[in-house]
Amino acid sequence: MNSQGRKVMTRKASDNKYLHKDFHVSMNILLKYIYNNFGREEMVNYLTQYADAYYKPVNDELMLGSIRALSNYFTDIYAKEEWPVKMHCGENILEIEQDACPGITRIKEKGDTPCPHYVETYRTIYERVCRNTPFKYELEYFDEETGACKQVFRRK
Repeated sequence: MNSQGRKVMTRKASDNKYLHKDFHVSMNILLKYIYNNFGREEMVNYLTQYADAYYKPVNDELMLGSIRALSNYFTDIYAKEEWPVKMHCGENILEIEQDACPGITRIKEKGDTPCPHYVETYRTIYERVCRNTPFKYELEYFDEETGACKQVFRRK
């Protein structure tokens, strides 16, 4: 307590829980705007630019030939999402299977609908992350309604 009988609490932004879930809601608003005003191609162009900027550190590590960069990224992001996935990582492959997409789930919880071609938030982004690396990305299946999917990153 200070001299006036008040309790003083000191907090930093880093003390707060990271709420990644709401990122999906704002990203969906942006993607719908781009899609509705400029079309699918421009939405994909935006996702390509986003992947180049945001995932550059992961892409740089993948260029060195280790799939661990992807494994570490997904382990961290799904932990922040508090989202259950099945993940298997070997020296030459990373497989991720989920019963639903955390983004689609959150968007629907907030009363909205995912933008058309939401699948591109997977396909476009992760194909781009693997660009110029020894790895390739394959989206084996994707359920448009739930986002249930299987993603595979494999050494070329």
